Amino acid sequence: MIFSLWVLQSCGTLKKTSPSTGEVKDQTLRVFKDAYENSLPSFDYLQVRSKIDANLNGKSNSATLRFYFDKDERIWANASILGITGARANITPGKVQAYEVLDKTYIDTDFSFFNEKLKVNFINFERLKSLLLGQLFLIDEWNAYELQTTVENLYELSYKSNADLLKKPKEGKYIHTFYLDSNYRLSKVDILDPNSDTSILVTYENWVEVEGKEFPSRVKILVKAKDNDKIELEYNNFDFSETNPPFKIPNGYTPREIN
Repeated sequence: MIFSLWVLQSCGTLKKTSPSTGEVKDQTLRVFKDAYENSLPSFDYLQVRSKIDANLNGKSNSATLRFYFDKDERIWANASILGITGARANITPGKVQAYEVLDKTYIDTDFSFFNEKLKVNFINFERLKSLLLGQLFLIDEWNAYELQTTVENLYELSYKSNADLLKKPKEGKYIHTFYLDSNYRLSKVDILDPNSDTSILVTYENWVEVEGKEFPSRVKILVKAKDNDKIELEYNNFDFSETNPPFKIPNGYTPREIN
């Protein structure tokens, strides 16, 4: 089932945003940081309806996926096929819980679940939320990065230790760079574990505007290791109203071994 592999209404009007046509400018990291943070969408609640296509461990699955983001407290997700719930998850800063309907199993764990799936060690609640919504998920403090511009008219926010890590890998340290367009919208993220040669490429495409707030409508995650795992999310509806979607692990379900 798809959730054991990856967990991830009234409708707001979607308006496709134009590709970035402005020029990236040489600027200090502090100026960039302030401009970037001022560009972020502000909301307390967000419901997102999407389609997910995943190819993990050689198995392909597709489903309808609904997210609900409750401030900085909760991410709720429901995966369904043909309108029938297949799996549901409830994620808080301290816990990851999910269950699958068909095989009647559940997980009750922490963020090691997502770190195992992405083969990294830095995913927490805030970084997961940012990754899903096309926002910077910095692995270190802001002053650990340097800013440049590229010939492709992108801002390049790279980890200062990248060159040193390439020469002398350190356990738990990653070579990584973020690329943003002139409107401070995240375009792609390159991450490499120099110890294992595992790489992650995350891309954000087709940004849309909803009630004056911008979000990517397509998120692609490619993990290259022994197996090449791929996840594609296509967001097609955004809603900022508050709701309280239910979550309770049903009686009689058995714990699933996480591996």
